[in-house]
Amino acid sequence: MVTGIDLDGMQPVARNVAGQVADVYIQHLGSDLVSFVAHGSGVKGGLISGSSDLDFAAIVRPGCVTPGGELPLERVVPLHRDLARIDVEGFRYVQVYVDGQVGKQPVGFIPGTFHVLVGSQDVPVATAANLVESARVSLAALDPARLRDRLGNALLDHGEGRLVRQVRLLCTDVWPTMYQVACLQADDPVQSWQRTKHDVVRHLGTDPVVGEPLRHWWDAVNAHYAAGETVETSLSALMSGVAFLEAATTWYRDGRR
Repeated sequence: MVTGIDLDGMQPVARNVAGQVADVYIQHLGSDLVSFVAHGSGVKGGLISGSSDLDFAAIVRPGCVTPGGELPLERVVPLHRDLARIDVEGFRYVQVYVDGQVGKQPVGFIPGTFHVLVGSQDVPVATAANLVESARVSLAALDPARLRDRLGNALLDHGEGRLVRQVRLLCTDVWPTMYQVACLQADDPVQSWQRTKHDVVRHLGTDPVVGEPLRHWWDAVNAHYAAGETVETSLSALMSGVAFLEAATTWYRDGRR
């Protein structure tokens, strides 16, 4: 592993994988890599067994990305060969997005939830105002009816892990929505994002609109991964996740923000 990778800000359970991932990006991007940043539960804690992934951002020189802001395919193929050799050690997967400084990180990293593993510490940082505005835009655009239609269509299929994949996709809708509701309720929006998922569930659990659906989602998704992702736990998680998103939409549109 390349020396100079700072793992001290990572959760202990995530350090080995994070170090190996950073090493791959250093080796393949070289001087084009400005900063390699870990963010999310791998930094702040609150990992969910069997569910949590590790999130990273590779901030690179603008000149090395395509017009769409991505690394060229020819450069990514050999990078992935090395990345695929890493045992993710109980994490679901490693997720990395590339920021070629062309606006892919419009809000910025949230203080207390990210750690620079390699490179410049001068990374975009979110403010309370950024988080509040982003939460309002996201909640205003939330469309549970469209999600219901998508899931209804997806459940017509079967095989190749398609059902459990839908639970993973739903997590990417539910968890940010949960934090956005918490952000708009909080006196300190930054602090709301610094909490672990479990802490936010406890915090919002008494809310008369979103509290009960959120608790049901939390119980269902934890049971789903603990049971090994069965058909019944998948369906239960999907229904509870949709119910929470519908409650969050009602909460926002009724002016409780």
